[in-house]
Amino acid sequence: MPTQVFEMTDLKLCKDCKWYKKDWFEHLTYGGDRFDMCRNPVVSGNLVTGKVKGGRFCDMMRLSYGRCGEEGKYWEARK
Repeated sequence: MPTQVFEMTDLKLCKDCKWYKKDWFEHLTYGGDRFDMCRNPVVSGNLVTGKVKGGRFCDMMRLSYGRCGEEGKYWEARK
């Protein structure tokens, strides 16, 4: 399987996404980001009601088998 090569300007980082929500408790207490959430309704919403309940962990969404994937399919720039 070929490896994708990204330029630094091409990277779609979760922290720059409109749907990103930082877990400040984790960040301030442990200095980590493993509980940061993706609140995009496409990946974390209820497909029946359309409501977003809690979101999904960013790192899980960006894995190759996650819905957003390594390429950031659902990434949207912050305004």
